[in-house]
Amino acid sequence: MRLAVALIVCASCSLPEGDYFGQIPDVHDRPRTLRFCNQGEPDYLDPALGNTTNATPILFAMFDGLTLYAPDGSAEPSLATSWDIAPDMRTFTFHLRKEGRFSNGRAIDAYDFAYAFLRLLDPTTASPISDKLEFVKNYDGYTGNTVRKLLHDAGPLRAGAVVELVATNDKTPDTNLRRSTHALELRDLGAPIADAYAHVPAGADVELVELTGGPVSYPSPAGVEWAYVFWDDGDGHYGWVPSADLDVAPNDDATYSIRAMPMRQWPGVQATPEVLAADDAAPHPTVQVKGRDLLRLPELIGMRIPDRYTFVIETPVPIPYVVASTPSQCCRVTPREVVSRWPRRWTDASHIVTSGPMHLKLWLEKDRVELVRSPTFWNQKIVKADEVIVFNMDDQAANTNYYAAGGCDAMASNNIPTSYLPVMNGEKHSYKDFASKPYNGIYFVYLNTEKLTNRHLRRALAYAIDRRPIPRIIHKGYGTSQVTPGTRISDLSDADRATCGVTRDQPGFAMIEAPGVCYVPPPGLDFDPAKAKEELALARQELGADFPKLTYRYNSGSEGHKLIAEYLQQSWQQVLGLDVGLESQEWKTFVKDTTDGQYQMARFGNIGSIADTESDFIVLFHCKAPSNRSRYCSPEFEKVYAEAKQIFDRKARNAKLAEAEKIMLEDAPVIPLYVYTQEHLTKPYVRDLPINFVDQVPLYRAWLDPDWNK
Repeated sequence: MRLAVALIVCASCSLPEGDYFGQIPDVHDRPRTLRFCNQGEPDYLDPALGNTTNATPILFAMFDGLTLYAPDGSAEPSLATSWDIAPDMRTFTFHLRKEGRFSNGRAIDAYDFAYAFLRLLDPTTASPISDKLEFVKNYDGYTGNTVRKLLHDAGPLRAGAVVELVATNDKTPDTNLRRSTHALELRDLGAPIADAYAHVPAGADVELVELTGGPVSYPSPAGVEWAYVFWDDGDGHYGWVPSADLDVAPNDDATYSIRAMPMRQWPGVQATPEVLAADDAAPHPTVQVKGRDLLRLPELIGMRIPDRYTFVIETPVPIPYVVASTPSQCCRVTPREVVSRWPRRWTDASHIVTSGPMHLKLWLEKDRVELVRSPTFWNQKIVKADEVIVFNMDDQAANTNYYAAGGCDAMASNNIPTSYLPVMNGEKHSYKDFASKPYNGIYFVYLNTEKLTNRHLRRALAYAIDRRPIPRIIHKGYGTSQVTPGTRISDLSDADRATCGVTRDQPGFAMIEAPGVCYVPPPGLDFDPAKAKEELALARQELGADFPKLTYRYNSGSEGHKLIAEYLQQSWQQVLGLDVGLESQEWKTFVKDTTDGQYQMARFGNIGSIADTESDFIVLFHCKAPSNRSRYCSPEFEKVYAEAKQIFDRKARNAKLAEAEKIMLEDAPVIPLYVYTQEHLTKPYVRDLPINFVDQVPLYRAWLDPDWNK
């Protein structure tokens, strides 16, 4: 039976009486089994592809990283035992433990982290979360497929130079395209032909991804160079072959225009700020070369491997949040040998190899994910659960009712129907297993700037919304016109207000990013009916007969999303006289369509994995960010955003970031609505399942106390 039919209460019925919301089952027979009600189906169980809050709790239980999320949401050592940060905050050296193991028993080392970075940034992967590594050298060039290594001297450029292709387009010949005059046998590095798992016909196209012997690549077996290639056939295959087997390079004679990348983007090269600034200002002339002179290789990414258990991250500018970012998907390791065989199906339970505390036992789509303790995880002492069952219902009422019936022990945050909240949060009653806490998240409306191209129309839509009623409608959160969330200024401590340079009576939010470091985001286009009408008149004048019919989209299964959609629809009609249609979609379809830009206006939210606007919020509006659903791209924003990244002093850096955010808000690619709070239901017998500001729930640490009431 599917879980979605397991309903016992409804919004119109009486809710449970007593101290707790629903049944408290006896757990003596399963103290090490946690049952968790998720918000819906995970999009992927692959750290390079999972991009929703439905996926991250599962991913972070299955895969280990340089660091893990500590119970308070900060980064704590895991596969990295320690790290060194260079004084200029551009080089981060992680020292790895030797006990790390994948679930197949293979040791984890620095080459696995290099592969994790490569997967995230390689255009073939098309990772929607590649911007988690936006801080590394050549992020834009690698994800945009424009950066290359120069193999031979060319004019003023020497072999080994880091260069970029000039004036590329979709028809630019691929410098990494290869073929063979005989069949290629794809296998693991150094394996004999007899162990090949894929056979590429002679003359078939493959993509050269990596060569052994480089600064971030495995040493060449027996001194023979091998090549790692991708064959795009069916589900695709990656694999190693001796590089000599790739005896045809179809684009060797193609002509390319190149120029040197700024020195700050050259991995392995360190220089003073003065030298880097001089190089930035120096002319970089265009040179003509042939395809045989160029390759895209992993060594162009800002990472280095001095030895097998040392991994170095390099950034082009000072980045203060690198270590804080390492618990995220960017630094979770996956097994190359398994991904290579089944790039699109390697996370099937029959194939998957994991690296974290838990291992995948079963994934029944639209039903559940079952995880079991991984015996190869190096740190067994922090793993309290032997089994975690994650239910994937995408209906809030079904989840909450199942919890009330005793079907799950805890629920994902913000998974409770809006109509239940007045009872739970103390307006009418209160339950001891309910908690409402601050949250590093923002709820907003994306405006697709490729479909709603008129700036005045977008600004009119933003000015027409009064955010103040929204928290009363959904019984949670705090209305805002700011994109970056944080703590209400009125709730900050005196010390934090002094750090932020604000007063108690000042409206809005501020984000404490680190001790002594505060970001105060600029206000956006707040409710102003007169300005809304002025902007609409300008939009109608400019668009004329091309004025669009408007549609707002939201995902189904959430009562709150529907109520907000109806409120926005009413506001736009009353203030502007616009009739806006409403559409609801199932979650996975909604995610795909908004990612692909197939919408005009859509609700969305963003949950920061760390308390830092630069890493998780402003980046959403960077031209090349894969999560830039609004398709916003402003040269002015990009200029100021880039200037901020050059500033070492964090106070001055944050001031410049606020300037960039203000530019973006004035262009209205987004309408912020409210800062999240996180609402949780957790049975009283659940132990070690903490609530933290970034809502990173370590499911594997939880256990059930059968004697909780004694």
